[in-house]
Amino acid sequence: MQFSRIKLLKPIIASVVLIGTALVFIYYFSQNPETLQRLRDVPMSTLLLLLFLYGLFMASLVWIQRATLGLCNLDLGKKESTLLVMYSSIINFFGPLQSGPGFRAAYLKKRHDVNLKKYTAATLMYYGFYALFSGVLLLSFFIGWASLPLAVAFAFVTPFLLKHLKYRTFASVHIASLSFATLTQVMLMTIIYFVQLRSLSEEAAYLQTLIYTGAANFALFVSLTPGAIGFRESFLLFSQYAHGFESGIILTASLIDRSVYVTLLLILTLIIFGFHAEDTFKIQNDQKPKKSSKQ
Repeated sequence: MQFSRIKLLKPIIASVVLIGTALVFIYYFSQNPETLQRLRDVPMSTLLLLLFLYGLFMASLVWIQRATLGLCNLDLGKKESTLLVMYSSIINFFGPLQSGPGFRAAYLKKRHDVNLKKYTAATLMYYGFYALFSGVLLLSFFIGWASLPLAVAFAFVTPFLLKHLKYRTFASVHIASLSFATLTQVMLMTIIYFVQLRSLSEEAAYLQTLIYTGAANFALFVSLTPGAIGFRESFLLFSQYAHGFESGIILTASLIDRSVYVTLLLILTLIIFGFHAEDTFKIQNDQKPKKSSKQ
């Protein structure tokens, strides 16, 4: 009964957060019109660069998924894996309560009879890497540039420790691949945020952005809204002392980020329809699992 109540409360909480976030944005920009001018001054070349970088970000997600499924002894092939990442990213953003991971699990079970216990363990390993590297970026506040070689060192050492201490049934090569794929994803986010912040302030430094990215990434673990709207901004505002970016820059950068990412998702939607992938990813009860194909 208690679990059912929590499940019912989640969409209500998400709606309240979204409405509250919208009101905060409207109030802030109405009181600070110069911030909107700063947004208008962002050149189109910057927006196109961000769109390209988010394309690389999607490629890192494909790498992450292939490494994750490799831990489950499954190879979807590049095309299906790429389309699945596109489709689940769209569902994750526009669907209820970040439902992308749940959709992927249901699809993989129905179409490929993936071992859900192994898949869950592999997914948790990814989240562990994500939290580890994001935490190292936060340490930049204390150890400065040393956080970057430390993150790379963890990318090398952690797979070895996991293989020998906990995940003996998983292949070392796939654990290492997942580690470096996650590090690539996190570092791409630092570049994306740096481009956004630099377009708004010439004083924005990459070292600041490492801390900023670390704080933003942890919003993933508590988010109930599309793209962590409201939660990411809250994490960044509460961590202002550490990264040093003012509220106006945070909110304006957030608007740029959401706009570019939604544009990318719309492009991905057109690609999915172009490949008729929406039919492929409809999970029917009468479909039998099929063997994975390699490409």
